[in-house]
Amino acid sequence: MSLNQMNPQEFLELTYARARQSVLSRRAVLGGFAALAAAMVLPDRAAFAEGRGGTLRIGRDQEPDSLDPQKTLVAVSDQTNNWIYEPLARLDTDGNVVPGLAERWDVTDNNKTIVFHLRDGVTFHDGSPVDAEACVWTTQRIMDPATASPSAYLLGPFDKAEVIDRLTVAYHFKEPFVPLWIGLSSPAAAILPRKSIEALGDQFGRNPVGCGPFRFSGWAPDTGIKLVRFDDYKCGPVGAPDEVQFLYFPEDSTRIAALETGEIDVLATGQAVPVDAVRRLRQNGEIQLLSRARQGLRALVFNMSKAPFDDIRVRQAVSHAIDREKVLAFALDGNGQIAHGPLPTTIPGYSKAVETLDYPYDPAKAKALLAEAGQQAGLKLRMITSDMPPVRRTAEIVQTELRDIGIELEIQSLPVAEWASLSSKGEHHIFFMAYEYNDADILYAALHSQGSYNRSFHKDPALDKLLEAQRVAFDPAGRQTLLDDAQALIMRQAYWAPLFEPLNFAALSSAVKDAALRSDGDISVSSAWIES
Repeated sequence: MSLNQMNPQEFLELTYARARQSVLSRRAVLGGFAALAAAMVLPDRAAFAEGRGGTLRIGRDQEPDSLDPQKTLVAVSDQTNNWIYEPLARLDTDGNVVPGLAERWDVTDNNKTIVFHLRDGVTFHDGSPVDAEACVWTTQRIMDPATASPSAYLLGPFDKAEVIDRLTVAYHFKEPFVPLWIGLSSPAAAILPRKSIEALGDQFGRNPVGCGPFRFSGWAPDTGIKLVRFDDYKCGPVGAPDEVQFLYFPEDSTRIAALETGEIDVLATGQAVPVDAVRRLRQNGEIQLLSRARQGLRALVFNMSKAPFDDIRVRQAVSHAIDREKVLAFALDGNGQIAHGPLPTTIPGYSKAVETLDYPYDPAKAKALLAEAGQQAGLKLRMITSDMPPVRRTAEIVQTELRDIGIELEIQSLPVAEWASLSSKGEHHIFFMAYEYNDADILYAALHSQGSYNRSFHKDPALDKLLEAQRVAFDPAGRQTLLDDAQALIMRQAYWAPLFEPLNFAALSSAVKDAALRSDGDISVSSAWIES
């Protein structure tokens, strides 16, 4: 039976199962770690009544590039947008699809159309109504080439949205799309206010307007990003804190001191908790340390549009030159595990077969491959990385090990926003890849020839075919076969050199209650509150 022939309820159950799988697979990996959540996940909705009030101050090691959810791929931006925007549906802590802006939905047209019935009386933070017209305009904007949204892939084979009536909108897809809720529950698919976007133009990313549980209040170098509770929030319980502040501390020592002295309440997202401070924080009785495996990966990505990485032997040589055990020990203080393929073990669809296709540390073999490729000692390459301390340490280890095989590596270390932007220009030889996602469809974004996050700039029709097929496969075993084949092809071609799967940490003052650590390293949007 094809997806088109399925009973609509059966099809919906299949899409729900895919969403649950992304959460349940994490629980199997994480065991006794903190409560989990996904893209825009909320904790149990009955848990927010007590402890309202106060200002929750969250320290970070990086700033967003933009708070326009359709114009960013940076994790810290998405983590901020979780507080401001509202999608049509959310995922709860068990991975169940629950109402967001839409109170219910139906499937029609051979499972190619989802009809959403919106909540009545919902307004954006600027006072304009959230209705079917807003949904249609939002989808037109993300699909418009002029928007150049790097997140449009999340909607899969989306065709168009159609107004049925004021509170009913139909999302039409070109074919049934099983990972439907992975994208629709993300900040990138949240519904946006046309009025504010047209008024603010390019400044909307610095002055965001949504309809989520908190509204934007300001963004300044000295006070960071400030949000205030949106008391007219209609899609769930109103948030616990009166205000939330995101404060930027680029230096690890300053950030840790701010938590220990009570200047801030939480360290979360990115590498806000320095991995080399984890042991110290565990011994501090006034600090709560939350930890969990991350649905993310760190890898070296080779730019195949530039010599010498158009030669597979050079890609294989660099892969063999990296001692990942050393990287894990010295760059992360052991807080993570070695990666063997383009997916981490925490994402459903990971193929164990890649562990036999890996490139073990072998500098002699690396030198032989370079010689076979006609590369002489003194080959000069440039790598762009973010400026986060663990990344800088990793880059320095890579630089040393490449020097040992005759490669001189220049490291260009940039703030996160600049690193993400510059990588799309393709001027690098090596890109330090860092991604967070909860479904194997990340391979489409990062490794399809037309993928918005393809930083190897390769074109591989065979791989494209596999990645396109897995997007619409409905049989779990059949999809896994496609993903196995895709991951094997990626490793055989050495498009990437996988490095490690990091851990997420959050550190909280003892006054913070009911905090849950999400898969992206942030704490849950509305559960945390401050004990006075």
